[in-house]
Amino acid sequence: MWKEIGDRERGILSPKSFTTRIKSNRIRTLQISNHKDIVSPHRASINSLQVDLTEGRYLLSGAADASAAVYDVQRATDYEGGGLIAKHKCLFVVDKQHEHGHKYAISSAIWYPVDTGLFITGSHDHHINVWDTNTTQVVMNFKMPGKVYRTAMSSLATTHMLIAAGTEDVQVRLCDIASGAFSHTLSGHRGMSMVHM
Repeated sequence: MWKEIGDRERGILSPKSFTTRIKSNRIRTLQISNHKDIVSPHRASINSLQVDLTEGRYLLSGAADASAAVYDVQRATDYEGGGLIAKHKCLFVVDKQHEHGHKYAISSAIWYPVDTGLFITGSHDHHINVWDTNTTQVVMNFKMPGKVYRTAMSSLATTHMLIAAGTEDVQVRLCDIASGAFSHTLSGHRGMSMVHM
């Protein structure tokens, strides 16, 4: 890396070439950690993963078996291999057996952007659930017109609590957590909305 920095300082490397070389070197040396093991409670494929944006500590997962789980990735629940491998079991899981759990696959699981006290799940059962992390209870539910493929929230917004939802119908809906209603419907798509927002 020092060679690239020297070449950049002398003008031998353009900014774009410098960036490309640094990224390539980082990707080439990237390795999976052998010291951390996330123990999944899911019995089907995981469709969604997100680390919280506030502390970078809690991992949220949503799976095809209609379950969602939260892990503390900074504090291990157990150690193996003489203390060399940190095991991280989920702090809790909500699944089909939960009174307000989803009935079909969870396609999207996201954290509320400014606090780990809430998380949002979208499912093929046509529902978006807003969960209280501390009580594992649904505090808000939005019934959608079709399968929910993706949910998103702005990490910059401070004056609203809107969830953008991409579903199998041709419109993107903005769900307002504060009022429990749809605040806007965005038309213009010709097919189902499945892209990452």
